[in-house]
Amino acid sequence: MSNYDRMQEAARQRFVCYDRNDLASRAGVQVLTDGIRTSFFAQDVLVNTATGQITVGAEQANFTQALSIYDWLCDCQPNAVAANEFCPVGSLPGVFVGGSGLGIVPAKLAQAIHRNPDGFCHACEKMHGIPVTMGDMGYRIDIFPGLPMCLKFYFGDEEFSPTLTLLWDRNILHFVRYETVYYIAGCLQERLLQLM
Repeated sequence: MSNYDRMQEAARQRFVCYDRNDLASRAGVQVLTDGIRTSFFAQDVLVNTATGQITVGAEQANFTQALSIYDWLCDCQPNAVAANEFCPVGSLPGVFVGGSGLGIVPAKLAQAIHRNPDGFCHACEKMHGIPVTMGDMGYRIDIFPGLPMCLKFYFGDEEFSPTLTLLWDRNILHFVRYETVYYIAGCLQERLLQLM
């Protein structure tokens, strides 16, 4: 069993033992007889309460999806509320990292958006994104119900490469752990490329 498998199994077992009564009052979470329904980047999510198995859309959740969802379900602070103010991960309250941290995403994705801006807009809109005035193109997207983030894109030119910057709600660490922000970023990048 790999370390990834161990981490996912530990998170699954934690969820199965978690007292889920408080989830019924959380916005965007529907408690069913045998599971929990919510959404992740506008994809339907179903978590089986007996086994902890997660489906995202019609597929079984991969590692990064599963860890992101388990963390949001089990580690969200009581009465967590989004600030609706956005910043790079290095500027989140209580985070001390040098450089841009997880602000600017890989050049491969920014190049794909530069070549296909209509595809980027389509992908963001498929995730129920709302256009915002940021960069050359910007969107506000809900990660989970009630937890937004912003994407800010600048086209490249002769001097500068295109860039896509991820801006996180200032209160994101009230909803998920710091490490989970990186998992969420990976899920977003996969989802954008898939929808584009």
